[in-house]
Amino acid sequence: HRDRSPHERTNSLSHLLAMLSSRIALSLVVIAAGVEIGAAFAPPATGIALRTAPALRMAKINGDQDQEAEKVVDNVKLAAGDKGVYCRCWKSKTFPKCDGAHNKHNEEEGDNVGPLIIAVDK
Repeated sequence: HRDRSPHERTNSLSHLLAMLSSRIALSLVVIAAGVEIGAAFAPPATGIALRTAPALRMAKINGDQDQEAEKVVDNVKLAAGDKGVYCRCWKSKTFPKCDGAHNKHNEEEGDNVGPLIIAVDK
């Protein structure tokens, strides 16, 4: 084992630092690429958001009733003693009156929607 000159020690240190720097830089590139790839395949609700996600929109509730109308509005007049049973699931074939279509919907979707019942006292 011989003593190194100051020049050799400086060169060794420079070489070591350069080697470490390139390995660190390579590691950071690999990590960044892994995060980017992981985010690309991750579901939107999880993972790291690296870019702005498109705005999420709620699913359309009214799938069949009066699609050409800007807004579906039904005016119903009830006389004293009358009772109306109205659809809230938008699946009734007798809309706006309830035909029980919510029962199938609830069974399939695990939902708990039911009709709106309006009764007018005599």
